[in-house]
Amino acid sequence: MQFPNLIRIRQHFPRPRVEDLEGTLTAELAASGVAVSPGARIAIAVGSRGIANLPRLVKTVVSWVKAQGGEPFLVPAMGSHGGATAEGQREVLEGYGVTEAAMGAPIRSSMEVVE
Repeated sequence: MQFPNLIRIRQHFPRPRVEDLEGTLTAELAASGVAVSPGARIAIAVGSRGIANLPRLVKTVVSWVKAQGGEPFLVPAMGSHGGATAEGQREVLEGYGVTEAAMGAPIRSSMEVVE
């Protein structure tokens, strides 16, 4: 069997950068049309799939929800990461720097379901 000739190829993808991450995210949230009722409890899902600047992004969303009068809380959204346990998922978030103290919002991690 004869294999075809191989050629090394390099591909470069554009990597746009956001200079003012928090300001840009805050502006996008404000422009989204999402309304937060004063006193509303708002769940913010936080995943574990390699998002750059995750703590900064989460903190910005928490701050925005609070500025709208909402009461944010964080929910791990990661399936089987952290051993698919509530405590394990909390530990994964904390390992990324997403802690209750740093974010200013509680983490509510649970594997309970309602049928």
